[in-house]
Amino acid sequence: MKNTACFLVLISTVSLGSHSRVASAQDADKMAWSIIPYVWAPTTKLDLSFQDTDLGGGRISVDDLLDVLDAAFMVHVEGGRGNWSAFGDLTYLETSDKEKRPLLNIDIEGEQTFLDAAVAYWPDGVGSPLNVFGGVRYSSLEDQYRFNLGGSQLTKRKSSEDYYDALLGLRYRFDLAERWSVITRGDFSFGDSEGIFMLQASVAYTVGAKRQNKIIFGYQYKEAEYENGDLTTEFTYHGPVAGFNFRF
Repeated sequence: MKNTACFLVLISTVSLGSHSRVASAQDADKMAWSIIPYVWAPTTKLDLSFQDTDLGGGRISVDDLLDVLDAAFMVHVEGGRGNWSAFGDLTYLETSDKEKRPLLNIDIEGEQTFLDAAVAYWPDGVGSPLNVFGGVRYSSLEDQYRFNLGGSQLTKRKSSEDYYDALLGLRYRFDLAERWSVITRGDFSFGDSEGIFMLQASVAYTVGAKRQNKIIFGYQYKEAEYENGDLTTEFTYHGPVAGFNFRF
C-alpha cells in the first residue's frame, strides 16, 4: 500500500501551470503560449476502508517517495487568445519497490499517467486576473507484482485502473508589484473517482530581458478518494510546489 500511495502523491491533476498568465491583457488578440516544467513534493496521509470498515492508514514523507521513484515527467502547456485558452497538464511516473519477507520477496513496479485537459474562459481577456475553466481529468494506474522464492519467480500479477472525471475550477491573480504576483487556484473533479478537491497558492516573480518568464513557488493541498470494488482509498496530500514558466 505504501507503493500505491507513492504512485499518487505527485499527481498533477491540479497543475502548477494554472498559476501563469498566458499573455498580457493588452495582447489579448495575439496567440500566446506558456510552458511550465514543475515539481511537487508533498507529504501524504493515506486512509483505507473495506465495505465501510476502517482499515487504518499511514503517512508517507517525501523521502519515502524518493526511495521508490525511478522516473518522473511533469509539464503544463497552455495557449490562448481573446477570451479563451486551453491547457493540458501531463504527469508521468515510474516507480519500483521491494518487500522482503521470511520466505518470499515481492517486486513491485508501477507506471502512472495523469492528464488534465481543459478550456478556460477569461471575462476580461486572456491574461486578466480572473478565469474559470472546465474539462476532463484522466488518471491511469498500472501496478505489476512479481513473487519470488529464492532466485526463482513463482508468479506475476498485474492490475490496471483508469479514472475519467469532469473537472471544474477557478483561477485568480493578485498583482502586488511590477515583478511580483500571487496566483491562486481551486478546482473539483468528479466521475469515475469519488471526488478530487484541490487548493493552491503561489508567488510568481518575473524574470528575463523582456520580462516574459516567471519563477513560481508556492503550496498545494489536495484531497482525493478512489474506489476499486469494495476497497476505498482516501488521500490527503500537501506540500511545496515550484516551477519555471516559459512564455512566448
